[in-house]
Amino acid sequence: MDEQEKIERLAHIRLIITEILMFLAVIFLVGFLTLIVMGYSFNLREIGGSGDVVERSGLVQISSIPTGATIYIDGEAPLLLSTNASRTMLSGEHEISLAKGGYDGWKKTINVVEGMMYRLNYPRLFKEEREPEEVVRFLNSVDTKDRLDRVEEDEAVKTYGGKLSFVSVSPNNENMVLVLDGLFYILNINDNRPVLKVLEVPDTDGVNVVKVTTIDSVEWSGSSERMLAKINDKWVIVNIRDTKDTLWLDKIVKTNVMRDIKIESESGDRLLILNVAGELMELSVRDKKLSETLLDGVEKFDNDGERIVYLTRAKIDSTAEALLSGESTNKEEWQVRAYRMGESESYVVKRFRLAENEELGSLRLATMRYFQESYVGIAHEGEFEVYSKTGWVAEDEDMKKIYDSEFDASIAEIKKRGKGMVFELQDRDGNVEIFDIEAMGITRVNATDTEWIDEYLRYRLADGKLSVLDYDGLNERVLVESDAISGHTVAISGNNRWLYYFIDIKETETGQRGEVLVREKIN
Repeated sequence: MDEQEKIERLAHIRLIITEILMFLAVIFLVGFLTLIVMGYSFNLREIGGSGDVVERSGLVQISSIPTGATIYIDGEAPLLLSTNASRTMLSGEHEISLAKGGYDGWKKTINVVEGMMYRLNYPRLFKEEREPEEVVRFLNSVDTKDRLDRVEEDEAVKTYGGKLSFVSVSPNNENMVLVLDGLFYILNINDNRPVLKVLEVPDTDGVNVVKVTTIDSVEWSGSSERMLAKINDKWVIVNIRDTKDTLWLDKIVKTNVMRDIKIESESGDRLLILNVAGELMELSVRDKKLSETLLDGVEKFDNDGERIVYLTRAKIDSTAEALLSGESTNKEEWQVRAYRMGESESYVVKRFRLAENEELGSLRLATMRYFQESYVGIAHEGEFEVYSKTGWVAEDEDMKKIYDSEFDASIAEIKKRGKGMVFELQDRDGNVEIFDIEAMGITRVNATDTEWIDEYLRYRLADGKLSVLDYDGLNERVLVESDAISGHTVAISGNNRWLYYFIDIKETETGQRGEVLVREKIN
């Protein structure tokens, strides 16, 4: 073999080796990317150790208000990682903290589960340097005429004579509705220069503006378009955008026989009404018509839009009796059932066997959706259970129990928060437990003297301080210190620019007392 043939053979061998290496590299790269797509990560710290080098990860989505905060994971800041972002993390506990120049901090320890997604879509940071700004004054005066408190137009703060008796903020945090000396007013808290305007809600005759003496049981539609309330002991659904569309319910149904009423549709133009006979019906606000009975034998109910869960008493058939444990001569049971508007039948979620002469008045139930999952929470005495299904119930007992726990005290109330992420459980002493669907666990919350600002944030007024804290009681931060802070509602504007709160005042010249609505720029 001459020299030329040797050179060609070596070149051929090198070519074969190169192609083999390239093929192996492609196989490795495809496998590596496939593992990443499937949620696996390489734990470089375990190379040469006793642990697994390849571990399946979870995905964490991290958002913040305002955006652009630096994310720290277990004390380290990954390169170029800031909110809003998604990040795969090895399963187990991780501390997530957020920092942004000029703002306070935020942190939480989360438990990442392999193959699952964890959403941190609620962290809020507050600007550290803030100046209070008066918006409108209310003096306890018999003179209800408006006047300017200051002469200079640029600094003018309207002062109203009268006593505030009611304040409520719409779910979209755009409008604040107030009752001042029996009249409704509305304030757009998103505006740079908000102006208080009269909200002319017609009375039951539709001729004059209603004079409010009592108001309670307030519920807003999801769109913030309508407000359901009991005014002067009469139920009314008020259209905030067009008060002429206000409907007093006693024009359609005898409200003295109503046991419960809830908003059904997002816009609030459909209501669900349960009467004392146990009949559940739908009321069309637009058409001013009451439907035929949708369900009967209903003791209590809750709904998430058109999806309804309810408690009813039923005879035990042989099939059901075989599913129940325990001996009893009573041939009745309580059932929690699921129903969707427009369907022909409902389906059992849970059964309770009745003891002799037992009543289940202490049972509480709630339903909500979180992304594609539907959830039903059921509390009976000190027991709490959660049932879940992708979509909604399609066949009998198709909703599966995913959680149960027992408490020392009886659960008096279940509330839904976090846009379907949280069940808030409260006992008769005011103690609060939070069931977090993503964490799949119960957290005891120090919720004394707290109310909700929005879906994820609480506020506390105590010892002359206004503080905010996350829904689960973490990250409590004092924002305002003043002995004059009023107990009225605290609000954050829907554009996330302003924090609103009330301060008690005393006018030195006249000695009159009242309140002033104050705001601070937080973003």
